[in-house]
Amino acid sequence: MTPAELATLVRYKTRTNSTTFPDAEILAYMKQRQDELAQDILKADEDILLIPQTASLVADQREYPFPSDILSRVKRLEGKLDGTNWIELEEIDITKVTHPIASETNITYYFSNEEGNAFYDILRKSIYIYSGTITAVTDGLKLWVNTWPSPITSLRSTVEMSEDPSTTTHGIPRALHKIWATGVIIDWKESKEKPIPLSEKELAYEKDKQKAIETLKHGNLDREVIGELPGEGTRGNEGSEY
Repeated sequence: MTPAELATLVRYKTRTNSTTFPDAEILAYMKQRQDELAQDILKADEDILLIPQTASLVADQREYPFPSDILSRVKRLEGKLDGTNWIELEEIDITKVTHPIASETNITYYFSNEEGNAFYDILRKSIYIYSGTITAVTDGLKLWVNTWPSPITSLRSTVEMSEDPSTTTHGIPRALHKIWATGVIIDWKESKEKPIPLSEKELAYEKDKQKAIETLKHGNLDREVIGELPGEGTRGNEGSEY
C-alpha cells in the first residue's frame, strides 16, 4: 500500500475527505501507530528492523552514544581498534570484571585490541569500550541495532510503504499496512468529543495485529535448528523400566 492509498482507505472507512480529515491529522496518527507497529515487529525476531550503523573512533574516547534512531537491542558490535582490522567486541558486565577499571592505565593493562580480549558494556544509552589504546579511525565502529522506521511525510506519495527509503532506514512490511490503516481509524474515532463506536473489525485490532506479526516469523524455512539431549548421566533411565 502507498501513503496515498492508505489515506484513501482511511477516508473511505471514516466517510471523510481532505477537509474533514486533513493530511496533517492522518500523518500524526500514522506516526503514532507506526511506532507501535515497530515495537511489535521486534516480536517476530527476524531482524526486520536491524541495520548496521557506523561511527568514528575518537582517540582515547571509550564511551560512544547510541544512534539517535535506535529502537532497541544491540545485536553485534565490531571495531577497527588497531586502525586496520575489524574484530568483534563481546559484551561484558562490569560486575563480572574482577580487576580495576577506574583508569585508562587499568583498562589498557587488562584488555587489548585483539579479538577475544576487547569488550563493551552498555550504560546510559551508550556503549563503553574496554580494549587497548583507542586511536582515531573514521567509521571505525559498526553497530548492528534495531532502528525506528522512517515516518511517512506526505500522503501524496505513491511509493510502496514497505520499501526501504534508503540503505540505512526502513519501511513497514506490507502485511501490516491494513492494520496500520485500522489503527489510524480507531484513533480518529476515539478523538471525537463524543467517541464514535468502533466496528467489529476495529474491535479485533489487537488480535488481527498479532496475526499479521505471526506472518513475519520464520523468514527462512531452511534455517537449521539443532536440539541437544542432556549429558550422559542426567537423562534418568531414558524411558527404560530398568
